[in-house]
Amino acid sequence: MRKIAFIFLGIFLLAGLTNAGELPDTGQTKCYNDAVEIPCPSEGEDFYGQDGNYVKERSYTALAGGQVVQDNVTGLMWEVKTDDGSVHDRDNKYTWYDPNPATNGGNAGTPSANDTKDFIDALNAANFGGYSDWRLPTIKELASIVHLGKYNPAIDETYFPNTQSSSYWSSSTYAYSTGYAWYVDFSDGYGYCNYKSGSYYVRAVRGGQW
Repeated sequence: MRKIAFIFLGIFLLAGLTNAGELPDTGQTKCYNDAVEIPCPSEGEDFYGQDGNYVKERSYTALAGGQVVQDNVTGLMWEVKTDDGSVHDRDNKYTWYDPNPATNGGNAGTPSANDTKDFIDALNAANFGGYSDWRLPTIKELASIVHLGKYNPAIDETYFPNTQSSSYWSSSTYAYSTGYAWYVDFSDGYGYCNYKSGSYYVRAVRGGQW
């Protein structure tokens, strides 16, 4: 298994601006020098300009009776996981398969009896939340709901309950080796890649790609 971490600040910068012209807050509120935590410095002081200097409110809205949550910054709508044995159950895992070349680098992976396409197809067939255009999130989109001020899980549990402190697939193929795909580990909020045959959790998203 190959694990390659990336730094989310870099991902946000590469992602460009959201529909609202803003970046979602990472949740990081603390500041550091080269070795230890420090009070967040003012402009002109050493170490000014780090993530903790730019704190905004996250903004979410629960929809469809709490089945769906909308990120009011990015405009994306997310599936809320359950603990009821349904297709949304927090314990369901899937191998990677995304036939959409626009999001996966042109490499769809290998279909299996329990893959991410089966999951997405089930949501769309059921018109989940009143929509039939659910899909697998890109790695940038999945990174946008990480809360770096939390861990185990690194997410806002008020709006994203039943989140496993573990790995969730994105739709993004690893460019260096297309047999791999990117995922986010919500225990620490970092991103990695692994073989597409691996079984991980999935959270569906809908809306224009951010």
